[in-house]
Amino acid sequence: MLEPQMALLRKLLFDRMGVEGAAFLLCGQSQTERATKLIAHVIMPIAEEDFLYREAYGLSISSSALVRITKQAKIENLSIIFAHSHPEGFADFSDQDDGEELKLLPFLQKRVPDRVHGTLVLTENDIRGRLYLPHQEPADVILEVGARIRSWSKNPENEITAIFDRQVRAFGQDIQKILSNLHIGIVGLGGTGSPVAEQLCRLGVGRLSLFDGDVLDATNVNRVYGSKVDDAGQFKVEIIKRHLDSIGLKTIIDVFPKHITDKNTAESIRDCDVVFGCTDNELPRSILTQLAMHYNIPVIDLGVLISSQHGAITSVYGRVTTLISGEACLFCRGRISAEAIRVETLSDEDRRNQIRDGYAPELDEPAPAVIAFTSATASAAISELLHRLTGFMGEERQSSEVLLAFDQSRIRTNRIEPRDGCFCGDHTMWGRGDVQPYLDMVWATHTK
Repeated sequence: MLEPQMALLRKLLFDRMGVEGAAFLLCGQSQTERATKLIAHVIMPIAEEDFLYREAYGLSISSSALVRITKQAKIENLSIIFAHSHPEGFADFSDQDDGEELKLLPFLQKRVPDRVHGTLVLTENDIRGRLYLPHQEPADVILEVGARIRSWSKNPENEITAIFDRQVRAFGQDIQKILSNLHIGIVGLGGTGSPVAEQLCRLGVGRLSLFDGDVLDATNVNRVYGSKVDDAGQFKVEIIKRHLDSIGLKTIIDVFPKHITDKNTAESIRDCDVVFGCTDNELPRSILTQLAMHYNIPVIDLGVLISSQHGAITSVYGRVTTLISGEACLFCRGRISAEAIRVETLSDEDRRNQIRDGYAPELDEPAPAVIAFTSATASAAISELLHRLTGFMGEERQSSEVLLAFDQSRIRTNRIEPRDGCFCGDHTMWGRGDVQPYLDMVWATHTK
């Protein structure tokens, strides 16, 4: 769930000292072969008059309140999570909770069929969750995402190897455990994506999914980590997997040797907890923008722009933009545009015809790229992730974009509101999860 949603949920559940509180979450859902997720769409308070009683060790809610919430969930095709508090601090489901769920969950499943439903129990410092698939299963991970990324796992005692001792000395065992439970996706495995993959692996991230349909060109070797001259012609994702596996840190590496403009490939990204966008193209960036909104998945998007004249650098800029519901998207910021995406998706023949008729720009020459700048931008992106996990830059650091002017030795940050009328400001789509068509986008049968 989003950070403001968690804050509201805690406010509702702990509004009266010493007695249990409750609320409902209406959720989108994501179901793949690998994972089932519920994504908080809206927090629904329970009116005081709908509590039949509220005590330190139990509460009861009127049937009329349950009917209203199930009616709304069915109309909007959303899942339901019933959340309640344990004010005395017992950080797990009680025997009484087990008994109440035996009555509540069949009611939810009957009223709102064909959806995954669940329950949450919160104390002041902990959370536990269960999903009904349709039978009860413990939630593996509960994530809160926003200015900070917080995680609660059903396996909090994962062993930390001595290899990570220096990191643990820096930010503690809890953060290392969170890293070990994270599933992070990387879209684009070139000059920025390959060092991002390298650093995430060495940080101890539990699972990486690598997305890139390109093969290595000999001109890529000077900036793609883990590559060799002899690797030319092989898929970049396969080269990076081979390299990361050889490190021996037991990070699970999944590879997808297709571009995310392929719908089946793009659908796999929703399994990730965090995504790094390291592609040069605008259509994949627009897909990631929609992903962040529909699934509450933080997307950290990177870009490097080198300007050069007659073999002399005139400017070097790196950019790291964090996308999440509530933050300005790449369209709002002018980083991508509908016109550029239109031109980018033209066939080669259509592009030549439109260039001839003046409706499309001339084909660009390959952009300059230097490993020092792509690697530094990748490191800045990893620092953004670590800040959201640890807060090491301070509470006042709330920016969602970092701009690196390498030629000026300057770093600037900013945070702007979504532009009026932009889809990213439409709360009704936040956390909707799986919809048809996927991400509310039109998918071509064949894409470049």
